[in-house]
Amino acid sequence: SDVVSSFRSSGINAEYGDVLEKGLGLSEEDEKLVTENCHVIIHSAATIRFDDHIKLSLQLNVGGTVKMVEIARKTKNLISFIHISTAYANCNLNNIEERFYEMGPEYDPLKLLELCEWMDEDVMGSMTEPLLRDRPNTYCLTKALTEAYLFQHATDLPLGIFRPSIVGASWKEPAPGWIDNYNGPSGLFVAVGKGVLRILEGDVTKVADVIPIDHCVNMLIVVGWYTSTLPVEDKPLIYHCTSGTKHPFTWFKLGTLLLEFFSQQEPYNEVFRRPAVNFATSKMELAYWKLISHTIPAYLADGAAKVSGSKPVMRRAYDKVHKASETFTFFTKREWTWTSENCDMLWGLLSEVDKKLYNFDVMEIVWEQYYPNFFRGTKKYLLKEDMSEDKLVLAKQRQMRLKNMTHACVAIFLASVLYFLYPLLLGSFRS
Repeated sequence: SDVVSSFRSSGINAEYGDVLEKGLGLSEEDEKLVTENCHVIIHSAATIRFDDHIKLSLQLNVGGTVKMVEIARKTKNLISFIHISTAYANCNLNNIEERFYEMGPEYDPLKLLELCEWMDEDVMGSMTEPLLRDRPNTYCLTKALTEAYLFQHATDLPLGIFRPSIVGASWKEPAPGWIDNYNGPSGLFVAVGKGVLRILEGDVTKVADVIPIDHCVNMLIVVGWYTSTLPVEDKPLIYHCTSGTKHPFTWFKLGTLLLEFFSQQEPYNEVFRRPAVNFATSKMELAYWKLISHTIPAYLADGAAKVSGSKPVMRRAYDKVHKASETFTFFTKREWTWTSENCDMLWGLLSEVDKKLYNFDVMEIVWEQYYPNFFRGTKKYLLKEDMSEDKLVLAKQRQMRLKNMTHACVAIFLASVLYFLYPLLLGSFRS
């Protein structure tokens, strides 16, 4: 492909691979290139979808890691093998340390992989709830199982495990707010900014544990270096890359910045409604506001679309939004504390020059600057919007029209209520 060709022309070899295939789908030539020339392996390939089928999630996350370990064992000059896990692998706990947590004999990663080879998807699907127990999704479960596999079968390698929390847009590199996917909070920010998502289940007092992607990459590089200095016989170290324990920022503060940005400062060029979002604390409240703020407007919009001869799309769009927001609910209703002794130790080992080159000090992040850049990044890098001043003026004018229309609709509604209630009230006073 053009991407692979451009990498090769810059001196970087990008090879085709597939974690579902034997030998990662590498050709004999490509495998030889890896095993004879690589010194550091960073394994990040995984499905990060929360709602993937248990079978696919096992095959991608656990099975892919098994195949990567096989390649690592063939790599002649390997000095560091870093596996990217997640800080939420053990989210069934409130306080999580930088150590491996045993899962019990029923959670044998290789035996579960064997089941994937012959067991029907429906039968495996029926095993999902018993396996999840108090974990929220197949992603967190299979990441924990992958750690179990590594600690049981791969400690002969120079192994390190890296656990980031919710990875967000960049703080500084390659540019403030750079983002290339809708995963995690990015998709939610777009849905809120477009005026589509207006109610979430969660607790605004809880901490939003987001970590910028460039902080992750910088720390990952340092982890790769430090792992190469340790004796292979040493117990593999686990490193947390999180923000909430050291430098917390709540969902309330994040939501306030989000609405200020998209309703006043830099709205999207095209929106469904004016941005607004609230957190529901109960299922009943959530259901009520979904009906008022999502379902009824979606039916009205699709009805208008049919009358005008356009394709109705809003009900289908809301089905997707609801599904995405529901997978995120577990994380907006809770918060965790993560220890950071190994992270702090790494930071202490760096020289002042290296601290600037590989900065992963979360205390330097100014959230009030980071999030507006993140929001702007969704406009620029995800939606590819025209960022010119002329477009911004038009977007603000559209927001003002929507605001005036909203006020007019509220006024008409209140006037209608008073119109019908006035005779009743008047009659009750006379009697």
